[in-house]
Amino acid sequence: MLHTKTKPTISIREAHSVWDTLNSKYQIMEKMLIYEGFVHDPDLKIAFKLIRKPIEKNIAILEKELATYSIPSPDRNRASAQLQGDSDSINDEYIAMDLFLYFQEHVENLLSVFYSAVTNDSLRKTIKQMAARTITDTDYLVHYLRAKGWMEKPPMVKEALTVDAKSLSLAEAASLHDHLTYRYDTMHLTNIFTSIAHDLDFQAVLHMGLTRLNKQITLLEKQLKAYHVPFPKRPGKFTLSLQNVRFFEDDTIFRTIDSFMQGAGGKHAQAFKQATYNDEIRELFRDLLLDEMEVFDDFMKFGKLKGWLNPVPTYIP
Repeated sequence: MLHTKTKPTISIREAHSVWDTLNSKYQIMEKMLIYEGFVHDPDLKIAFKLIRKPIEKNIAILEKELATYSIPSPDRNRASAQLQGDSDSINDEYIAMDLFLYFQEHVENLLSVFYSAVTNDSLRKTIKQMAARTITDTDYLVHYLRAKGWMEKPPMVKEALTVDAKSLSLAEAASLHDHLTYRYDTMHLTNIFTSIAHDLDFQAVLHMGLTRLNKQITLLEKQLKAYHVPFPKRPGKFTLSLQNVRFFEDDTIFRTIDSFMQGAGGKHAQAFKQATYNDEIRELFRDLLLDEMEVFDDFMKFGKLKGWLNPVPTYIP
């Protein structure tokens, strides 16, 4: 008997996300075509060429996804832009900063797509790789804009009394404090969930999560100490013996943690986006964000294997 290969499925949310992401790529490509006629700075011209390549690559990937799932395509960008008017009316700094703002927002947009892609594992992997490339490009633009003197210096934390203290913006200091607070709370809740989970595999996954959280807490505490950022209070150790744990179902616990992880993604992206002054801190948030995406991807596969995910309606062409 011949076995026909099952066509992969995609949810209605994922179908829209692919269409919307491709549409945004077409829009930025058209904007770049227009801007290229106004660029004077030789370095910016080179930067445009370097940035266009990954955008064109992502467009090809997304177009293939639309074809695979028979999703209607948005209108493409124009092949060329015919410019009229004074080429000095838009300066290089404005062009570079506008492009940077697009990349900042696009990181968050791609993360939103990534966290909503719970039906199709292949699509989630594709978006994860796309987000990683966009994060890299955003980091490159920060270095470029600072080298040109076009990046505004944000409000800074007052100079510490010690000579060896490093400089930190207000947003970067706040993000460090917020991230450590978030992990303290997450550690406390995960300890509770671990004590009431029934499934042995799920217990093992939660224990691995606790190990990961401990490492991140140690890392963040080290950074807060190095930059003289005040520490948040730590929650008390979980020592209670819960009653009636049978009323806490594993699938409910799983989906609760899932929602926490999705919220964490936005928190990581915002911290990365705002860390434009201190390279060390921006790299820290970048690494935490990429690690969070890897863990979420594995967590979704585990939940799907257990049947704990609420299915989203399937897209039908």
